[in-house]
Amino acid sequence: MLTRRRISTAIRMAGAIAAIAAFGVVLGELISEAGPYQGAMAPAGQLHPAAWPDRRLTIADLGHSTLLMDWYGVRVLSDPALFNRVGLSIGSLVTIGPRRHSAPPLAPAQLQNLDVILITHAHMDHLDLPSLSVLPKSAVVIACSGCGELIRPLGFTDVRELRWGQSTTVKGLSVTAMSAKHWGVRWPPMGRAYGYNSYVIARGGTRMLLACDSAYTPLFDALAADPPDVAAFSIAAYDPWIRYHADPEEVWAMFQQTRARYLVPIHWGTFRLSKEPMDEPMRRLLAAAGPEAARVVIRQIGVAWSPAEPQRQAALWATGAAHASGGTDVLSNVSK
Repeated sequence: MLTRRRISTAIRMAGAIAAIAAFGVVLGELISEAGPYQGAMAPAGQLHPAAWPDRRLTIADLGHSTLLMDWYGVRVLSDPALFNRVGLSIGSLVTIGPRRHSAPPLAPAQLQNLDVILITHAHMDHLDLPSLSVLPKSAVVIACSGCGELIRPLGFTDVRELRWGQSTTVKGLSVTAMSAKHWGVRWPPMGRAYGYNSYVIARGGTRMLLACDSAYTPLFDALAADPPDVAAFSIAAYDPWIRYHADPEEVWAMFQQTRARYLVPIHWGTFRLSKEPMDEPMRRLLAAAGPEAARVVIRQIGVAWSPAEPQRQAALWATGAAHASGGTDVLSNVSK
């Protein structure tokens, strides 16, 4: 009897030790300092925004949904996620959440010349408080309804909340909010529901759709009457979240409905937020585009592009000089 008790106790202790060890592994995977990710491979492109000309639109993919844009001299950053992880942040001490799989192409110190910061919705991979806290407080923050209460305590003095159909202007840059098929709860499945916005951005005769994360919806075909030059759509996190994130084939269909000329894919290849392989969204998108694949621009993180150079872009993709898993900066005269 004593032997059985000892065996039972030993088994329970072994189980407890295994559980603690497993918890430690999981916790180790989820926790890091809220600082730049040092272990990831550096992006292929080399970005030098200070050298970008102010006479055109230039767009650079900084990973996930973070785009750095120069709108004819007005600098805009969308949904900044600049550090090792996104998720629950405890001050500047620790962030619990998914880890980056590609290093940020630019450090916060290189993003201090900003005029506008755009926030599409309150999910933690889009409204990342540690990233916002290191950006210049002189920038105008344009956000969805309710998000101002999260952003103003960081020190930003000009935070403009837009509802669908509302517009604002900063230094001649027009920003109009429109809808999407998504949701805005920051702490799912419960908690406060915030707004969620897509944005139509315009300046210098150029228009762009920055779409919020969205399931398939015909909402964006309202833009076809006055098509944007460029449309940015999220292309990943559809497995199993297809109710809130369109798959690549659906993204291509929505893009075609807008009648935009060029598609900038975002929300892929940076954080693992779903089951599909990290490179699958881009592969499927290019397959869906078929003979029109040259309209899919910025296929790498850390690359800049301008609609002022469409011929060079098309030639690069057609010859295989750049592709989803490698390549070169298509604006070599601008960003190198």
